[in-house]
Amino acid sequence: MRLIFITLFIFLISGCSTSTSSVAEYKIAINAVKPNSLSSGCQKKSLKVSEAFSSNSLMSLKMNYIQDKSKIYSYSQAQWNNSPNKEISSQIVKALRESELFKTAQNIKSRSKSDLILETNIEDFMQYFSKDLTSSYVNVVISLTLIDASSSEVLATKTFSVKRDVETLDASGGVESLSLALEDALSQGLEFLNEVCK
Repeated sequence: MRLIFITLFIFLISGCSTSTSSVAEYKIAINAVKPNSLSSGCQKKSLKVSEAFSSNSLMSLKMNYIQDKSKIYSYSQAQWNNSPNKEISSQIVKALRESELFKTAQNIKSRSKSDLILETNIEDFMQYFSKDLTSSYVNVVISLTLIDASSSEVLATKTFSVKRDVETLDASGGVESLSLALEDALSQGLEFLNEVCK
């Protein structure tokens, strides 16, 4: 009887407990970015934004970091909720729409015709740690290429590089700094496109 009572008690206690995932998901979050002034040269032109080119590691939900410049590791209890490649592509479209620099800004899957195409190459989007793990920074390097849709002629191309120190030496600190660095890179990118449109 005592054994039955103990078994029943353990069953009731285990039934009340909830299981939670040990893996935290992170999302890139940036503030709205706009050029300081607005050129009118592209406001009658439509733009399509290609999905960003990147390494395979940025097409995954794995959250990687680099130690001592060359050793690549993955956080065991953290991952992206959307791959950096897709998220950055989405943030670029959002920034372009909010900037009102072009008549329309659509992603490449849109069936609409466009006057211009914007290609993006993510050359780096990573958190780096020192060899002894006492310091960390992020590096974001993105290239933008504006192409005439009818002739496939490259109208302009430029690379933007932003490096930021990480305040907390973990995944959360890395995501926060990556978001801020991306925001800075996109802000520079809009200024570049604004100049091209003059």
